[in-house]
Amino acid sequence: MNLTATQNSSVPPCSAINETTEAKAGKTLAYAVIMLASLLGNSAIVWVIYKSQSLRTTTSYLIANMAISDLLLPLCAMPRMVAAAHFGANRWLIGGNFGLAMCKLVPLFQDVSTAVSTQSLVLIAVDRFYNVFYPIKAVVMSLHAVKIAIPFVWLIAVAIHSPYFYIYRIYIHKGEAYCLLNWSPLFDDMKAQKFYFVLLSILLFILPLCVIAALYTAVIIRLKRQRFPGQYQSENARKIRQKRNTAILQLCVVIVLVFILCWTPFVTYGFLKFFSWETTHCGRGNIAFIVNFIAHSISAINPCVYFLFSSSYRQGLREVFTCVSYGRVLPAVNAEQLEMRARARTLSTLIGKL
Repeated sequence: MNLTATQNSSVPPCSAINETTEAKAGKTLAYAVIMLASLLGNSAIVWVIYKSQSLRTTTSYLIANMAISDLLLPLCAMPRMVAAAHFGANRWLIGGNFGLAMCKLVPLFQDVSTAVSTQSLVLIAVDRFYNVFYPIKAVVMSLHAVKIAIPFVWLIAVAIHSPYFYIYRIYIHKGEAYCLLNWSPLFDDMKAQKFYFVLLSILLFILPLCVIAALYTAVIIRLKRQRFPGQYQSENARKIRQKRNTAILQLCVVIVLVFILCWTPFVTYGFLKFFSWETTHCGRGNIAFIVNFIAHSISAINPCVYFLFSSSYRQGLREVFTCVSYGRVLPAVNAEQLEMRARARTLSTLIGKL
């Protein structure tokens, strides 16, 4: 959800040109920090998952998908915010047909990133639910299902934001170009903006969080009961699965909490702007900057969460650096493989006793 989707198509009366040089420098520096952190962190996550055999799991594939989508924010959203800090809100510096195309595509890619991340969080919750309640089937089926689901996640995200191809246009005001949205003449502009914002909020924030909360609640209850199906599972295999599921669950819950903390101010600001505030005030331009900055910072925070809360990702990072240093790939065995070997040994022992 792009903040420009909460703005009227008229040129904003408040210009960044009136801000002090120190304010512009501070905003630029703030975005430069999270832009660099996002590019390096998410690239590292994708590279670690690609190179480390121990991270070839369903959850890691979905996290890699989130990291790829998060890379769109420093490439699309953050440069727009820096430009807005220096030239004014919604100013567009690219002219011609290419500029018009970028006016439509940049907001599209920016908000597709959020939609992909949200859907990935839901799929991770579904994956955790499936692994805890149906562990034997999950080992065989989940990886294949995730590889099929990921392309559909991107297609759905693009479909949800397909109106951008129509509503985003370039307007000239006092000789300066602005990239603004406008639903007319097909729809009443303000009513359409309100409806679309509420729809996006439900589809990409409220409903996904309800589904995620329900699934993780079921998973937590199941893990506390410590019951695992499968009569041929050894005690060691059960302990391995329990430890693995608990660790992954902790990581997933932290990721969801970060998502809520980063996006709640933005959604709240949007509802206030549409349904509470009746007039536009220049002081709210700084509020808009803050809520955008908090929302965009998620792309820099997520990689830190992965490395801080998951020993598997830290180990994967060390393996990658070792491979680069010595020019070879180290063998890696994940908990899932250890568990399958334990099951095979247990089953062989039982067969041998028959």
